[in-house]
Amino acid sequence: MNAIPLTRAATVLPFANFLDRLGAPTERFLKQANLPICAFKDPETLIPLTQSFAFVEQAARSEGIENLGILVGQQTQVTALGRFGTVVCQSLTLHEFLHKVLKFHSTLLTGEQIWLTEDHDYLWLHHQYTVPQHICTYQGQYYAVLMYLNAIRLATGSHWQPDELHLSGPHKLSGFLDLDFLGNTPIHFHQETNAIRFSKAMLSKPLIHLATSSLCTTEETLRQTAPAIDFSESLSQLIRSLLPGGYPHLEVVAEAAGMSVRTFQRRLEDSNLNYSRLVEQIRFEQATYLLQDSTNKLIDIAFDLGYTDPANFSKAFKRWTGISPREFRNLYLHEEKSNS
Repeated sequence: MNAIPLTRAATVLPFANFLDRLGAPTERFLKQANLPICAFKDPETLIPLTQSFAFVEQAARSEGIENLGILVGQQTQVTALGRFGTVVCQSLTLHEFLHKVLKFHSTLLTGEQIWLTEDHDYLWLHHQYTVPQHICTYQGQYYAVLMYLNAIRLATGSHWQPDELHLSGPHKLSGFLDLDFLGNTPIHFHQETNAIRFSKAMLSKPLIHLATSSLCTTEETLRQTAPAIDFSESLSQLIRSLLPGGYPHLEVVAEAAGMSVRTFQRRLEDSNLNYSRLVEQIRFEQATYLLQDSTNKLIDIAFDLGYTDPANFSKAFKRWTGISPREFRNLYLHEEKSNS
């Protein structure tokens, strides 16, 4: 079954930072999109892609910035995309860079496709969102195309212009026509995909190496923390990302998944999933994991699991295990000490 589209918070953080610099009510926009503010403390956190689109579109409308995605994309390099950016920017040439981007793209987000096609001595880098059509993605398309242009410029230099640019959206994406650095590029609207045309000869060009995250990042780490490719696990990832904002009611999760409540309930039934039981299971797994770290305060764990009253967390945990969270932690720490 198709997975629920998720993305790492790193892809949305540049928008939040840009809005903060403008003095815009960023937190209000995040709340309106049902995105937990605390999720952005860690750029590797998985968040719902459709709600991310809702956040940036709402911000663009409210602030009257029709080309928000372009402005943010111009200021954002691939190196800003957390562990994914670190891995792909270790490439030596544009050829290796594009190979890694295609290979690890799904570890950054799902609900988006990128691929290359050949055109004699040229290549087309294609981009397309695969979310339901009723979801507005104009700012996301602006942002994605600018990011891929920036990526190619890591090898070609800042003065390079694509030979041709195709855009799948209507003239609502006409902001590209106003960009000086695309002044000599033919731009075509109403195309099947967004696509950037460039010469194959550029593939051997060495990459300009920018400062990347100091995190120790491996390809295996990316795979282990990637958005899931099946419905059940992606739903679990989505619920985990929404828990800090309170109990993730079915209606909220359905909206975040880009589905109607009825469609979402049908998907649950087809997957033999009981929603309330699934939430309880995820809360239990997260609780036992967080309790193993003695620096995590019990009250913070309760809030991270969506409990507004820590006493309710303690009652639930005792119902699951027969002991209190504090007793569980003490037993775990004692066992760790005994085994060391």
